Amino acid sequence: MAHLSNWDIVGRLALAVLVGGAIGFERETDGQDAGIRTHMMLALGAAVFGVISVGAWDHFQTQTSNSIFRVDVTRVASYVAAGIGFVGGGAILKHAGTVTGLTTAASLWVAGAVGLSAGVGFWLPAVAGTVLASLALMARFPLRRLVAYVSARRTGRVTILLDRDGDPSRVVDLLRSLPDKPTNIEIGTGENEEQLEIAVRFVVNDADRLMTLAGDLAGLDDVREVNVGRY
Repeated sequence: MAHLSNWDIVGRLALAVLVGGAIGFERETDGQDAGIRTHMMLALGAAVFGVISVGAWDHFQTQTSNSIFRVDVTRVASYVAAGIGFVGGGAILKHAGTVTGLTTAASLWVAGAVGLSAGVGFWLPAVAGTVLASLALMARFPLRRLVAYVSARRTGRVTILLDRDGDPSRVVDLLRSLPDKPTNIEIGTGENEEQLEIAVRFVVNDADRLMTLAGDLAGLDDVREVNVGRY
């Protein structure tokens, strides 16, 4: 193992504090109990273990050339990862059927990882991991809007049942006048041969609009039943 100078050790620990604090900053501004100081301490602790694993055993390995003593630095890293799991588990709370603290627990896990990376002198993953984690945490509002937009644009299905001698053209004209144009319209007989069935599929942006459409269709002459579904 290469000998670590005092300045090298201090630099690694300082970087761990900085990257841990950077991740904890977003959690602090979001009002979470595990904020800047918690993330800084977790990253620092992981870095200390990392520095110990790579720099504290030099004199044990160089005492004699015939020594069979070997140090496995990965053992410390594995125990640090397990320890962080216990800390992160304490941030997860379940109340009234809801679970909170998952993001904070994940950010603590990342803080420990980047701190350990700084401690063993693996600079790039420490810095890159911090930048990416911070971006992921700050992107929660844009991501929520994107998820809401994508989930809202689902395929809607409306099944309209008419009397056997009813005129489906009025229903079809109404469907084609919608802002959300139908992607498919099929007309056939329903399970009851005394009825006509119009099955319509289209991409809908607003669930309320879909229900309003169903109400308008149910008010037309000859319409017996309107069923609404979404995929």
